[in-house]
Amino acid sequence: MRPRILLPALLAVLLILTFDGCKSKKKDDQNAQRYPIEGVVMAVGLKEHTVTLKHHEVVGYMKAMTMPFTVKDEWVFKVVKPGDYIHATLVVGTDDDWLENVNITEGQAAADQSSTSAVHRPSAGDQVPDFAFTDQNGHALLLSQFRGQPLLLTFIYTRCPLPDFCIRMSNNFAQVAAQLKNTNPAAFAKLRLVSISIDPEHDTPATLLKYGQHYAAAADPKLQHWRFATGKPEEIKRAADFFGLSYTPQDGQIVHTLSTTLIDADGKVSEFYSGNQWIPGEVANKLASLQR
Repeated sequence: MRPRILLPALLAVLLILTFDGCKSKKKDDQNAQRYPIEGVVMAVGLKEHTVTLKHHEVVGYMKAMTMPFTVKDEWVFKVVKPGDYIHATLVVGTDDDWLENVNITEGQAAADQSSTSAVHRPSAGDQVPDFAFTDQNGHALLLSQFRGQPLLLTFIYTRCPLPDFCIRMSNNFAQVAAQLKNTNPAAFAKLRLVSISIDPEHDTPATLLKYGQHYAAAADPKLQHWRFATGKPEEIKRAADFFGLSYTPQDGQIVHTLSTTLIDADGKVSEFYSGNQWIPGEVANKLASLQR
């Protein structure tokens, strides 16, 4: 008789858990901020699931500018093209942002294609030049300093407003550091991370120090393993060009792509990650495997 009694009880528990899960998900959705957005499509990223939109001011959130946005609806990419006009809702969550409720009006004029110009994408085995920067403590930082151990490198700027861009990259780096610290102390001891600012006018060493201490607070509060770099604009541009990053200052913010590179102990490209879809746990394991 016991199995007959237990089965209804188990079903009841499952129903409660399912209901609670639905409530939690609904609560998370309600916490996201939503803003109407509209503008002209400048480029379509099929692999990245993005549309680059030259949009009007998003009232209460950001100025008018041109930047890529994630779109989750597959049907959009079967019909949208540069020059089309989009009305949509910009959803901004804690760790993610995307466009939903997309409406497309077919464009009549060709769009400006300047934002889609080809950029260099580093390939495995490419030797990384010895770029020179200044870190968050005002000390000289050369990429050659990291020879002998692998290095994970990305680009950010501290005023970036979207959780899917610089905020996501900094959170990802924090997760890489936390995973190694908690599961592989030997690998953590050799960990080397660098985040390069593409906003040298605003992101001074002092600003980067405060920013870095925020994101590294849990795993690396003294920033012994994670460096934040600024430098001369022309040197940052040279580095961005090599690492496949495009960026353009616009109305007080910066329109940019995303680029993260895993450099091996010999100073050569091991892996290049375009966009924000790379998984911190997998990259942490790969980084540890390259250590000497």
